[in-house]
Amino acid sequence: MSETTTRSEPRGVALALIRMTALGEAAHHAAGGEGPPPADRGMYGALTAALETWQGLGSLRPDALLLIEWLATEWAGYRRRLLGQDQDRFDSWLGEFGDEVSLVQRHAHPAGPTCLELLSVAASARSGDSPTERAAQLAFPFLAYLRPDSELEDAREIALSFALWAGQDLSVLMQHDAERIAGYTQARAR
Repeated sequence: MSETTTRSEPRGVALALIRMTALGEAAHHAAGGEGPPPADRGMYGALTAALETWQGLGSLRPDALLLIEWLATEWAGYRRRLLGQDQDRFDSWLGEFGDEVSLVQRHAHPAGPTCLELLSVAASARSGDSPTERAAQLAFPFLAYLRPDSELEDAREIALSFALWAGQDLSVLMQHDAERIAGYTQARAR
């Protein structure tokens, strides 16, 4: 049983997915690999197991939404730190990255543009926003993306995109140091 299936609350799943991705990035970097690392079937399986658990409990939509919120919020934080906490640079990056993603994902049901809309909502949240307000703002694009009879697959696609992007940025922030990544994610999980 994996870390994500034994700790299937959305926050724990989000941090476990980010950790797996960041450690995979660090190992790939340490081995001198160029480009993205090979697909992590373990991370994909752990995500699928968590989503299937929630589906079996009848809580796929709310738990997947919380998972997405955690992933988007963590990634926004990592990206801001990489950009020196400068809001203008973050906004500029978000626009450029959004254009790039939209160009790459030109098919009938693209996850990327939905991810960027969700990231924009998560990144613009203020400390005074109520959790209910933020959840409603995230729920609209997320639930609109889910197709009937494909909810698990669609939720997995969004979560997978966020986990990969967040893990890559966390690995860069931690200078591809596996011990730092492990320590940071363990501290965040508490």
